[in-house]
Amino acid sequence: MLTHFKRTYLFILTIIVLVASCKKGDTGPQGQQGPAGPQGPQGIQGNANVTQYDFGVQNLNVNYSQLQIATTQDTMNHSTWLVYLYYEPLTRWYFIPGDGVGGSTQYRVSMSYSSNKVNIYIDKTGPGEVYAKARVSRIYNNNVITNGRIGTAPQWEDFQIKN
Repeated sequence: MLTHFKRTYLFILTIIVLVASCKKGDTGPQGQQGPAGPQGPQGIQGNANVTQYDFGVQNLNVNYSQLQIATTQDTMNHSTWLVYLYYEPLTRWYFIPGDGVGGSTQYRVSMSYSSNKVNIYIDKTGPGEVYAKARVSRIYNNNVITNGRIGTAPQWEDFQIKN
């Protein structure tokens, strides 16, 4: 039994000496580059060309409100326009077109272009309210598809009408 104990003690002592005497060597040369992985699918085209315009108090107790933004007609026609109204007592943004605070007024939005400006009109049906501020976000669309489709139009002669 004493011999077994001595052997175990000697083995553990040898391991400790080997581990303690190791030192880190120099870094070896860079290995070869591995093969390239498969090409992933093409993602959708996108952009983040968004501009925000902030306006002051909007008194919509009157017939309509007009917001003007200086830009080109091309930019107006190739952009998505989002309009918001901020109601201070509730600290809440209202997306328009839609109902205003309390639901008693319905707002709609239209726009025109003149004198190098986009004219955004906020019209209403109902009594109207006073909003602390308005915000317009313009998202420029760099890819416009005519008629909203990419493929070819349907071939109507391929269809039959049955009575």
